[in-house]
Amino acid sequence: MKIGILSDTHGNRLSSATAAHWRVKSGVSAVFHCGDIGGADVLTELAAVFEPLNIPIYAVYGNVDTYSPDWKFFPTHIGVSLLGRFGEVNVKGKSIALLHSDDRVRFHKTIECGEYDVVLFGHSHVIYDHTVGRTRCINPGSAGRGTPNTCAVLDFDSSELSILNI
Repeated sequence: MKIGILSDTHGNRLSSATAAHWRVKSGVSAVFHCGDIGGADVLTELAAVFEPLNIPIYAVYGNVDTYSPDWKFFPTHIGVSLLGRFGEVNVKGKSIALLHSDDRVRFHKTIECGEYDVVLFGHSHVIYDHTVGRTRCINPGSAGRGTPNTCAVLDFDSSELSILNI
């Protein structure tokens, strides 16, 4: 099973759409957005690709999303689960925590608690893939303000993380 991971799109709809198409080609079963979405139109763009394929999208808010009025009007029927500032998702027996990491205390507690197989996060715009105890910690870089823009695909069967330039 594979999952798609992106973060820090900062409203860049073109990068979001390009990342979505790369992940479809990679055969993902779920998509995770680690915050700093930058507007509801980014999630709508992702949903246009993944909802017809019944691939769920899970997203958390980042520090730039916290004050956006878009979220209270976001449609709930398009395959996107907005999880607030922190999310816990179980996919095929894997426990996944999803957060933006700008709250450093919560971030470190999440990584160090040992309750999750994977912690997915954003904020720094820097690709990161390390293991702390039993928990794999992954930041896919930035899909909207990177040099280059990146996203990732994690294959749970092989443990391979593929970083994709958008």
